[in-house]
Amino acid sequence: MESCKPSLERKSLKGRAFLAFKTVMAVVLITLLVREVDWPKIWGEVSQASMPLLLVAFVLYVVGIFMCIERWWRAAQFKKFAMTFRNATEFYFAGLFLNNFLPSFFGGDAYQSYILGKSEKRYPAAISTVMFTRFIGLWATMALFFVFGLLGYPAIFARPLFAWFGILALLFMVANITLTLVYAHPRCQKLFDRLPGRMRKFLKEIDRYAKWRFLRDNFSLAAVFALVGVGLFNLMLFYALGEKVPIFPYLSTVFLISLVSSLPVSINNIGFKEWAYYTFFPLIGIRPEAALAVALLVRFIQILVSVAGAPFFFREKKAYGTEG
Repeated sequence: MESCKPSLERKSLKGRAFLAFKTVMAVVLITLLVREVDWPKIWGEVSQASMPLLLVAFVLYVVGIFMCIERWWRAAQFKKFAMTFRNATEFYFAGLFLNNFLPSFFGGDAYQSYILGKSEKRYPAAISTVMFTRFIGLWATMALFFVFGLLGYPAIFARPLFAWFGILALLFMVANITLTLVYAHPRCQKLFDRLPGRMRKFLKEIDRYAKWRFLRDNFSLAAVFALVGVGLFNLMLFYALGEKVPIFPYLSTVFLISLVSSLPVSINNIGFKEWAYYTFFPLIGIRPEAALAVALLVRFIQILVSVAGAPFFFREKKAYGTEG
């Protein structure tokens, strides 16, 4: 037991250092936005927004959340976890609450993995369900970024900044496809055998998802979620502000922003997502004030919806405390 202490302390120290880094980045990005932005214009944009369209956007966001829950629940069912859709909904909303109100290095994904795995003590399999849905969602978002980028070519990939992101995304996809194809090769298996035991076990859990029909269905649902819960959701917010939006360039850009803002640069991407909206959308002709106003509305709706997870989170926390 004593031999585990230094390892646990190192992990805790790394987690705290990473949390400190993300906190500093959030503060820096927020400070830059505060200094650069004309805030009276932003509040003017928000105050004049169409309430009916804001309501439509809210509904689209909630529909998108339930699509995410469906994908995670299906992954858990595939792994033979005894979790009902109702349980999945409660756990997912509790994770949303944790992300928005109790930010730490133990985020919503870690919470979902833990709460799913603790009942059957199958933590690697539980972690794999969250990582798998995240990974497929990343692929679907990249695919939509490319599709709409090509459809809106003059406004997207003809621009150097978008082209560079496209090249990086393409290299990432090629690397993943290559790794998938050569995974079963004996030489790769030898390298695989040198990995730590827990890592090998986790990768085996991920590899078991390689069933074509299941992958196809999950990818399709991820793409529909991205179109509804990201594309149409943000589009309704722009329309609520009375902004004219070029559809194909907009869709490519919003999926690029979704990819960029998913990087773990700041706590819950605070500041970083707003910076991405303020930076990328003006490149396709959308006013920066409208872009930042939409980013703030997105943040507000996310926080508002995540409040619904508070009862589930504290209920599970109380149950865990009783167990301990």
